[in-house]
Amino acid sequence: MFRKREKLGMPMLNTTSTADISFMLLIFFLVVSSMDIDQGLLRQLPSKDKESIQKETLVDKSQLMQLSITADNELLIDDVPTDIRQLRPALQRFIARQGASHLIALQSDPASLYDTYFQVQNELVLAYKHVRNAYSMKKYGKKFQELDKEQREKVMERVPQHIAEVYHDAPTDAQEFREEVADD
Repeated sequence: MFRKREKLGMPMLNTTSTADISFMLLIFFLVVSSMDIDQGLLRQLPSKDKESIQKETLVDKSQLMQLSITADNELLIDDVPTDIRQLRPALQRFIARQGASHLIALQSDPASLYDTYFQVQNELVLAYKHVRNAYSMKKYGKKFQELDKEQREKVMERVPQHIAEVYHDAPTDAQEFREEVADD
């Protein structure tokens, strides 16, 4: 005889462990993936201690290049207004001409933009990179990055990075108030 067919229901997947599996995959990919790490600029900032003793150093003006960023974000090289695109070639010529005895003094107005400051810093880094590469190509026939540790140290002795930054102390509100009262 005829049997009644049972209606078959929709087959279902067991999804109870799906959340656990997705969480485990997320953890796995976070642990395994590489993260880009910003290296930043190697600079020594002034100490917080206002009474720290600073040594005075005599510098020959012919071996000094003064870079200034004004409040209007204008770049001055030795008090001459200069376009930022002209900074790198000027730095390269100066560093190559002076050798290890050069000094670059960077002064920025507190009202200037960070973008201008970092553009100048970028040009400084690229200028040193270019001069070091040129010297290492001349001396060793290789780029600076391709040299071994001893050769790199010799190139860095010949083309050291001498940058002095001048920091302005930002006046506190109390100092500004006293100055305003004194002006009245």
